[in-house]
Amino acid sequence: MMQYNDNEYVTYDNLIKMKFKVGKIVACTEVNHSHKLLCFLVDLGNEQRQILSGIKEFYKADEVIGKKVMILDNVKSMKMAGLRSEGLLMLAEDRNGNLSLMVPDREVEPGVEIV
Repeated sequence: MMQYNDNEYVTYDNLIKMKFKVGKIVACTEVNHSHKLLCFLVDLGNEQRQILSGIKEFYKADEVIGKKVMILDNVKSMKMAGLRSEGLLMLAEDRNGNLSLMVPDREVEPGVEIV
């Protein structure tokens, strides 16, 4: 079991502030002048969000369209390469540094909260 220092643990109060949802990627494009970024349009059921992620090395823009993904919904938006990112895709990283989108293992609707 991995051991953490006390200051590395997340408290329950902090954890419940984070809102995770399932989204469906409806569009994805490469970001001009960026070797890493892809720009995703993600359907969250009642709205669509633009999310940027530096995963161009691991995914092609056309292969992710239609995938259901897990996102952190209430992260503060930020600008990257002149574009606004309004969420955070959840990814797993293997021992070799390869990234993989976290996807639900059953059919769920966009916007469903991850609990």
